[in-house]
Amino acid sequence: MPTDFSNIDLATLNAAQGVMVAALRDRCCQWEQDSADAAAGGNLSAASMIQHWAFAADLLSTTISTEFTNLFSQALTARFGDLTPTTHRSVTDQMLDAVALEVAASQEVPELVAI
Repeated sequence: MPTDFSNIDLATLNAAQGVMVAALRDRCCQWEQDSADAAAGGNLSAASMIQHWAFAADLLSTTISTEFTNLFSQALTARFGDLTPTTHRSVTDQMLDAVALEVAASQEVPELVAI
């Protein structure tokens, strides 16, 4: 695990979280359907086992999402300092500003063309 969280690309973190969580949730839905099919076919032992797999995948997707959120927060803190609520600005407002700065920094500057 890196110790300098300020170098972590926030867009990549966000994309990785989305891909991993979506893949696990898709698998979870497939296993829930497989479980229902097995139960309808009378194979209750297999249905129960597959349902447990679905539950584990759902739990894992939640855990992964939480860990990515924590890493994202650590990267923001490393870049922009401690984001604690103040009487003037909430943490949400400060995080939104930080993300806006990140997006602005990653965009290319348009060339000015003389007419």
